[in-house]
Amino acid sequence: MSDIAFILIDPPNKATSLVKEWQHAFAQHLQPKDLERFTFVETRLSQLQAESADHATFDCIVSPANSYGIMDGGFDYYLSKALSPPGNFLALTRLVQAAIRKRYYGFAPPGSCILVPGLPPNDFACKTIAVCPTMRYPEDITWHKDIVYNTMWSLLVELEHWNKRVSVEDRINRVVMSGLGTGAGRIPATECARQMALAVKHFLYGRREEGDGEEDLFSWDKALGLAEEV
Repeated sequence: MSDIAFILIDPPNKATSLVKEWQHAFAQHLQPKDLERFTFVETRLSQLQAESADHATFDCIVSPANSYGIMDGGFDYYLSKALSPPGNFLALTRLVQAAIRKRYYGFAPPGSCILVPGLPPNDFACKTIAVCPTMRYPEDITWHKDIVYNTMWSLLVELEHWNKRVSVEDRINRVVMSGLGTGAGRIPATECARQMALAVKHFLYGRREEGDGEEDLFSWDKALGLAEEV
C-alpha cells in the first residue's frame, strides 16, 4: 500500500466525530511519513467532490457490506445511488453478488474482502469497489472484539495483491472509505478508529518484515505483542 492514498469520510454533525477519532488514532499509531497517505474529511459521498479537486476522482471505494452483498442500506445505499446507472438501482447489487457467488459461493465471511472491478461509468471515475463485510446481516456487532481490525487488514492485503498483479494503468492509487461497523453494527467511533489505525500499523510492519529469511520465524512473543495491542 506504499503508493495508495486513502480518503476517509464520515458525515458531519454527529455526537461523536469519527473524523476526529481517526485523526487522533492514526496520529498516535502511525509514523508521520505513513500518516501522509491518509486524509480525513467530514462530508457525505454526494458532497465529496465539492470539498476539494483532489477528491473529485478515485480508483476504488470501500463498501462496509453485509455478507450477501445486498447493497440497499446504510452507506451501501448511497453507493448504489452513486455507482449504478440512472434508473437501475440494483445494478451494483447484481455486480457485487455475482462476484461473491464466484469467490465465496454466495457468502462473503465477515472480515473478508473482495475487490470487484467493472463498475458502470460514474461521476467519480471509480472502476473498482472493495466489498468488505463487517457482518452477516445488519445487526449489532459490538460483541466482536476485532472485526474492524480484521476487515481493514483484509482490505490492505487485497489492495497489495491487486497492485502487484495488474498493469500500471490498472493500479489502485486512491481509495475512499467510510467507517467500518459504525452504522447498524454500532461499533463506537473511538474503537473503529483505533482498530483501523492499528491494522494499518501492523500491516506496514508486516510488509517491512517481508524481506526476512524463512529462518526468522514469527515468535509467540512477537505475535502476542501485536495481538495485545488490538
